[in-house]
Amino acid sequence: MSSEPVALTLLNRVQARLRTVNFARSLHRWTLGGLIVACVAVLIVRLAGLLPPDRQRPEWLLVFPATAALAAWLFHRRVERTAAARAVDQHAKTNDLFLTLATLSSSAGEYQPLVEHSAAAAATRIVPAEVVPFKVQRPVGIQACVLCVLALLVWLIPTLDPFGKVEAATKVQKQKKEIEVIRKVVKTRDEELKSVVQVAEERESKISDKMQELMGALRKMKPAETKPNSQVLQNNRQSLNELWKNVSNEELREMLSQSISDQQFGGSRAQKMNEWLKQLQEGNAEQLQQQLDQAQETMESMLEAKTPEERQKLASQLRKQLQDLKKFSSEKAGSKDLENALSQALKSLEAVASQKKNGESEGSESEGELGENEMSQEAQQALKESLELSKKELQEIARSAKDMKQLEEALKTLQQAEKLNKEGQLDGEQCENCNSLSDYAEMYNQMMNGRGTNGQAERDTPGAIQDEDNSDPEGYKDEKSKTQIQAGKVLLSIKTKEAATEKDFDPEELKKYESSVTEIKAGVQAAIENEQIPPGYVDGIKNYFDNLQTPAKPAAEQK
Repeated sequence: MSSEPVALTLLNRVQARLRTVNFARSLHRWTLGGLIVACVAVLIVRLAGLLPPDRQRPEWLLVFPATAALAAWLFHRRVERTAAARAVDQHAKTNDLFLTLATLSSSAGEYQPLVEHSAAAAATRIVPAEVVPFKVQRPVGIQACVLCVLALLVWLIPTLDPFGKVEAATKVQKQKKEIEVIRKVVKTRDEELKSVVQVAEERESKISDKMQELMGALRKMKPAETKPNSQVLQNNRQSLNELWKNVSNEELREMLSQSISDQQFGGSRAQKMNEWLKQLQEGNAEQLQQQLDQAQETMESMLEAKTPEERQKLASQLRKQLQDLKKFSSEKAGSKDLENALSQALKSLEAVASQKKNGESEGSESEGELGENEMSQEAQQALKESLELSKKELQEIARSAKDMKQLEEALKTLQQAEKLNKEGQLDGEQCENCNSLSDYAEMYNQMMNGRGTNGQAERDTPGAIQDEDNSDPEGYKDEKSKTQIQAGKVLLSIKTKEAATEKDFDPEELKKYESSVTEIKAGVQAAIENEQIPPGYVDGIKNYFDNLQTPAKPAAEQK
């Protein structure tokens, strides 16, 4: 009984090796076939241009050997014990001894113990590895060669485009990336705009409170209290200047400073933009908002259009509307943020129009293959988001323009009040019914216009100007002193009663003076813009330098 397991163990080991060999042989064949199919697929895809380069993923080729391994496991030949017995008998030349042993359970007779004993004796000298050897060098070499061929095909074969499908797919992929960038930019700016709106609302509330505080201070002004009045006005001026600096920026100042000519060049388009600018300078963007609303309505109609002709017509109309708004933003409003939002909307519109056109010309099958339907939805969403962002940007421009205009008017009203206060005419009780700073400005303007042509206070007779006394009761002496002429310092100081003439000046010093005056005048406007001078100070600065006169040339030089 002890000898029986030896023969059976031999058969089991040989059977296991046969199973391994059969599976390896099947796997080799299926894998080799899969690699060949992969090579053919690479050639077809590259030479026929079925896929764009960015969609050709080398890892997809692993599908072929994976499928081959599964097929090899499912379809390889199973090995029975009788096949192992035949292999042992053939190798050891035992005349079907082990085949008889493998079928003993189904046969009858008294010879069974003899068969078992003989098989056990023969099994001790048989090695299973010699019965079924593993030969892997040749299959592995073949597999390696085919893999090298596949790698060379992937690396070296270029992607051709005989049917134009690669170009179309590449265009779709490029537009898809652009749409993703557009949506990301719009979303980022929309998040930034939330904090901008919050700051603007807080600033607007501060300005409103300051206006009420200023009107309350003006109501309390007394004509006899010039110094206290001046201190209160100065404090309000400083507060308003700080608010003006917070809202002011170069683009906004340039937009508000643009002049609108009555002469219209460029037809109705230029006239329309001038109307937009005039309204926006007043802090009102109603017409521009209507233009954006019309653009949104055109977009909805375009997306719901039934025929290609109608869709193309509406797309052209929407493109023109957006281009007009973008032109106004860049040339009139000077807002980079609004211009960028409209640019994103135009790009989205082009993507939508392109996808619609491709879908109509190539049909639903191509649309499904290249993902154009999904792409069209993303482009439409990007267009809607860009238009919404444009409306928000426009609202913020109008808000800032309104705040800045209000602050400038308040500063000018303060300037008028200061002039009246110096002359002892600032009386808060004169405007008890004033409900806004514009009412105060109108009243102050009337008071200043009614003082006389030279802006001087009345003297002995109301409305009259006192004549100058040119007599010399104390016997004045002519005293003149020369000074060094330098830009930025005291230019000239002459102590005299009579008018100076050319002979009173040194010619070289006079030339220096003329050069200094010209240089200073040329740099005044640039200095005001660079230093962001609040409007309450601008008029005084300009008037001062405008009053600097260049002396007349001598008669000899004029000839």
